[in-house]
Amino acid sequence: MTYKNLSRRSFLTLSGVAAAGFGLVGCNNNGGTANDGNKVSGDAEPLEGSPATTALDKLPLPEKGQVYINAKKRDEIKDGGTLTLPITEIGPDWNYLNVAGNTLYMHDLWNYYMPDLCVLGDATGSKIEPNPDFIKSIKVDESTGKQVITVEYAEKATFNDGTPMDWQAFNAVYTVMSGKNADYTPSATDGYDKIESVAKGDTDKIAVVTMTEPVYPAEALFGVALHPSAADVDTFNNGWANNPHAEWGAGPFTIDSVSDTQVTFKQNPNWWGDKPKLDTIVFKQMEAQALFNAFKNGEIDTTGVTQSGSAEMLSNFNSMEDAQIRRAYGKSVYNIEINSTRGALTDINVRKAFCQSIDPSVIVSIVFQGVNWQEEAPGSMLLQTWSDGYENNLPSDVKDLKDSAAHTAAAKKTLEDAGYALGSDGIYAKDGTRAAFAFTTFGDSATTKNRAAAVQKMAKDAGIEVTIDNHPSSEFSKVLVSGDWDTCLFGWSGTATSIWNGGQLYGSESESNFAKCGNAEIDAEFAKVPSISDHAKQVKASNDAEKKSMETYGYLPVYSGPEVIVTKKGIANVGPCLYLDIRTEDIGWEK
Repeated sequence: MTYKNLSRRSFLTLSGVAAAGFGLVGCNNNGGTANDGNKVSGDAEPLEGSPATTALDKLPLPEKGQVYINAKKRDEIKDGGTLTLPITEIGPDWNYLNVAGNTLYMHDLWNYYMPDLCVLGDATGSKIEPNPDFIKSIKVDESTGKQVITVEYAEKATFNDGTPMDWQAFNAVYTVMSGKNADYTPSATDGYDKIESVAKGDTDKIAVVTMTEPVYPAEALFGVALHPSAADVDTFNNGWANNPHAEWGAGPFTIDSVSDTQVTFKQNPNWWGDKPKLDTIVFKQMEAQALFNAFKNGEIDTTGVTQSGSAEMLSNFNSMEDAQIRRAYGKSVYNIEINSTRGALTDINVRKAFCQSIDPSVIVSIVFQGVNWQEEAPGSMLLQTWSDGYENNLPSDVKDLKDSAAHTAAAKKTLEDAGYALGSDGIYAKDGTRAAFAFTTFGDSATTKNRAAAVQKMAKDAGIEVTIDNHPSSEFSKVLVSGDWDTCLFGWSGTATSIWNGGQLYGSESESNFAKCGNAEIDAEFAKVPSISDHAKQVKASNDAEKKSMETYGYLPVYSGPEVIVTKKGIANVGPCLYLDIRTEDIGWEK
């Protein structure tokens, strides 16, 4: 079983050199571009990964659409053993469906103990299938003029406390995610806001879902079940604080012990499916440098979820004969979001000038210096540059700037045209308000510091003062959700239905719109996207709406990067896998 986020984006930090999730990621250095297949020197990457001793500027490149997980069948994997993994933060909010818990890290923890009802059968995310351990069938009928979806849950599907998984488990999801009760704080309402009703079918195990408007693919609504006891407002919003509620979980593993620094999963005695290959899985909260040392010392078995793959990271392992580097194309987009409610940033001209001042290629060159990787700067937070239908949706006065000098000149012109004057301190000001604000970062790595210093310098060259506001990576979600910051570089993880998520990321009323830009007109355009049956037209509608969102200058995609995991040799079914679901019961040590 694997918990797959089919219809919500997760945010993540750029703590250290790591960025996980579809939250926050890093940038590139040398090679080709993502759109031309990253045409850099080097042979294709082996499916089990490259030796960690490979020279970083000679690392083989991953192939588009390929996964690198050392795939093995169950009979090729040992029974028993422990897998120990690092993680950036544990909690404090364990409700992944709530905006405060909607991080890549909580997604990874839910992956091991919460029910996953639908799975993605290929790396591109084009095939969504019911997980037979939980769902017997999903049938879609539009013959009456309305889309009606009938879901039959597997007879054995049960929450850990013995509560049957039935129509009420989806009704609970609908209740908290539809947006019809403003007291709930869901991470997103996309798709669920188009549900008219959820009713019991011929038996409790059958849910009949009637839509006010159709959604495509309809199966994406049914990736999660929620215990009915978790569906009241106070429990949903506040009842998961430092409490994972293992009794509301279901699957191959359950929680054995938990603290704010470590979580241990054990085999679930109530699980009815294939027995997990591993006995236990342990997550340890770590900062970047501690993570590197722990992996070299054998205290953890991988570097964790989708690190950015910088030289600062990978050079730690160049002497390790028993380690492998597994790289694939990234699903995340790392962006700077600009809080439009704060100080000088309430002026769209200051936001625009800041966006113009930043040359993404400079940040990419810092993160991936010395590594065989380079990419085109992204222009969307909804689609990766390698995705079908991708367009650069940034305004032309940002995306058409070709070098650092052009970025600086454009930013200065924007401020001067808006009536700002350059002061003796080298910073523009207007009516006593200086073009000055903070840039919030997380973690202690040199890459984090160098990346922030580059942002600071590029802004200063354009007459904008940026101060650095650094926090431990363990405070990431708390700080981000608080809104107590001016600008922040983080990432959003992609999903198979990312084009549904415009309302989540850009919606004027969305809790996940951290820039606080947007309007009702754009909201309405994004709301239409899930109901368009033709995929190409869905993508076009999403692109058209995102172009308008980008004109608020609250969002600046910076890079995507590869997804990279360094592992000990012999770990099977672990690694960057694009949208392919890997069953957690099949993870283990190869024979």
